[in-house]
Amino acid sequence: MSDTPLLSLPLLAAAQAQKHVTHNEALLRLDALIHLSIISRSLAAPPAAPADGDRYLVAAAATGAWAGQQGLVALAQAGGWAFLNPRKGWRLWVEAEARLLVFDGAQWREPVTITELANLLRLGVNAAADDVNRLAVASPASLFSHAGNDHRLKLNKNAAGDTASLIYQTGWSGRAEMGLSGSDDFRINVSSDGAAWKPALVIDRASGAVSLPNTPQTQPAVLYGQSLASQGPGFAADTYLAGSAIAIPPGRLKPGTRYVLTFDASKTAAGLVTPVITLRFGSGAAVADLALAAMNFPPQTAAADDGRFTLEATFRATGAAAAIQAVSSLAHTGASGGLSNTPGPVRCAGPVSFDSAIANATIGVSVNAGTGAAWTVALVQARLENLA
Repeated sequence: MSDTPLLSLPLLAAAQAQKHVTHNEALLRLDALIHLSIISRSLAAPPAAPADGDRYLVAAAATGAWAGQQGLVALAQAGGWAFLNPRKGWRLWVEAEARLLVFDGAQWREPVTITELANLLRLGVNAAADDVNRLAVASPASLFSHAGNDHRLKLNKNAAGDTASLIYQTGWSGRAEMGLSGSDDFRINVSSDGAAWKPALVIDRASGAVSLPNTPQTQPAVLYGQSLASQGPGFAADTYLAGSAIAIPPGRLKPGTRYVLTFDASKTAAGLVTPVITLRFGSGAAVADLALAAMNFPPQTAAADDGRFTLEATFRATGAAAAIQAVSSLAHTGASGGLSNTPGPVRCAGPVSFDSAIANATIGVSVNAGTGAAWTVALVQARLENLA
């Protein structure tokens, strides 16, 4: 055997003359191969004036003194070139590219492409991974892009009571979290110290309903009441008008709150007495509630008629010494008969003092069309506006 099996170093023969030549050749090859570093792998023709010891990886379609030597390591030596045939496992550093290559037995490749990166225990990219953070990346940005169409980032947890979320931190202390935190409802949580968390937004997984647990709920500035069902014929006695009642939320009344009611009325020829519209306040939405203002309209006449009553009442003060002032009007078809013997009467009442701070307070209206009356009311609309 004249050469070593791995690096092809020449061996000394028994009784060989000029043994130093063979020995020096072996040393030169070792000098070239140990810590192998080449200048470039992009040249297909040798450089014009290489220095002894310069090494190149010969590119494809080699020419000149490198012809037929593509893929081999070219070593400048004693004014010529020696070519070293790589073996599987050789590593070399490409100085021009600052890149490490490995020979796989057929071609030079980068180490990360030699085998598939699968089932790694930990991976750190410019950062130290550990047993909890098995993937760690330190970078100005991270990019996850599509491979043709969609792209989804999936976070999978074991059970409903577990957590799958994204946490945003300052100085390694959590400040915001979004995801499935301890349940299957989507949440956005915030924290001032990274220890105590408050839910800012919760989306129910079943209904999709959104709640803001720590945001004061905006109360409606206007409340409504109405009735679309026909009432009557009747009202020959004092009757609480369906659709006129509005329940008042605690603490929502303020000076300037207004109650407005509109309802239609159709009468038969029967009924000649004075109709009374009474504004009531109490907890029963019934004629037994406190009468705040009773507005007596002019007498009716023995004629059928259609009209519309409007009542407006304004709270001038609220609380234990509340005060309210009301005005009511009638517009009707009969110029001087039917619902009233005058064309468009207006009635005022107040201010009346009362306690508006009672529990379960309701404001509404009762109607008394008098003995023999047969009114029909088809539409009632009420509203309580300018609430606190």
